[in-house]
Amino acid sequence: MIAVLALFLSMTSGDTISFTVEEAIDFALENNPEISQLNIEFRKSREQVGQAVSALYPTITATGYYAYVTDIPVIEFDSIPIPFGSNENYNVKVSLQQVLFAWGKLYNTFKISDLASEIAEMNLVRKQQEIRYSVTDAFYGLLVLDEYVKQARASLAQLEKFAASVETRFKAGLVSQFDLLRAQVQVQNLRPAVIESENALNLAREGFRLLLGMELDSEFMLTGELQMIDEEFALDELIADALQNRAEVKNLKKAEKIALLSRAVARRANLPTLIGGATYDRSKPFGITGDEWGSNITFNLGFQWTLFSGFSNLYKSREAALMLKEARLAMDNLDRAITVEVKQAYLSFLAAKEAIDAAEKNVGQAKKAFEIIETRYKSGLATSLEVLDTELAYRQAQVNYLSALKNYNTSLAQIYKAIGKED
Repeated sequence: MIAVLALFLSMTSGDTISFTVEEAIDFALENNPEISQLNIEFRKSREQVGQAVSALYPTITATGYYAYVTDIPVIEFDSIPIPFGSNENYNVKVSLQQVLFAWGKLYNTFKISDLASEIAEMNLVRKQQEIRYSVTDAFYGLLVLDEYVKQARASLAQLEKFAASVETRFKAGLVSQFDLLRAQVQVQNLRPAVIESENALNLAREGFRLLLGMELDSEFMLTGELQMIDEEFALDELIADALQNRAEVKNLKKAEKIALLSRAVARRANLPTLIGGATYDRSKPFGITGDEWGSNITFNLGFQWTLFSGFSNLYKSREAALMLKEARLAMDNLDRAITVEVKQAYLSFLAAKEAIDAAEKNVGQAKKAFEIIETRYKSGLATSLEVLDTELAYRQAQVNYLSALKNYNTSLAQIYKAIGKED
């Protein structure tokens, strides 16, 4: 959290922010707008749980009034006038009502809201897992793109230098016009590729800012290097972990519980609810005659029974039964989908691992070829164009190796996402 705050202060001050892959992930988890929205949804769900809990507590109300009566009835008893009431009337009343027994309807409603809140929390956790994967993929993709642009620019500069050299030699009559045209065509062929790679890098940087929740005009740089962290996985264990840990699986199980509770609430909706209460009443005048304050306490016990509601509870019960069936079908489909997703991630990981070995071997071969052609060139047995072609092939082999490392790290992050690993 401290690291994220420091990065945020750097961003607001206009400085260039430096990210490692872990710092980028932490920053995204704090600032990504989708995570912020889901975090608000989770907090809203907790407030809804509080609303459901409040139904279990008693309701306390207070009322009061003042009334002035201009004419009050008066009767005579033994020639003595006796007024019935008073011109000024005061009353204060405090009432308490508590549901004593509702066949579990209130508790089940609370449990439904609590489960819904847990679902909102798991949605947030799943989005965090997806953001970790996306940031990892984008981070390493930017590293490869940046290196590719550097190599493309270096290759273009090398070709331009070579073309200028050929042109000088052509003017001196040392090479043919064909050699000059071939060198110039190579320059023109590479120039659009350099521009495209620069545009791709700029667009990728914009997407990275958006993913992390940064200001679009903020500057950043990435630190770190691509490397292979050797991991070994067993497919059966990965599938078992995924089916146990994935947020979607946990949420469907909670949705099944919600459907069961909703059906129970609907089936008991027509049953009577037992309610108890007490009322404290203080008034002046307290009786029919006199002008004194007085008070009393009334205790009550009653019930509320909905005898007919237009069959709405029947429909709610049927709806809950269908929700239960839907949740169980979705669980079966989800298990299969997760199994396939884990298998795909595992196979991609194995392919990326093999590709690294091949790319690393290719770099070694390209380097050796470059060393050989340099020796031949110094001995006058190779042309400068052959040297240039071999050097370009060596540069491309290095980029391909970095791309293979990127694919390996991305496939590793994909496995973590597929099995629901939280960090």
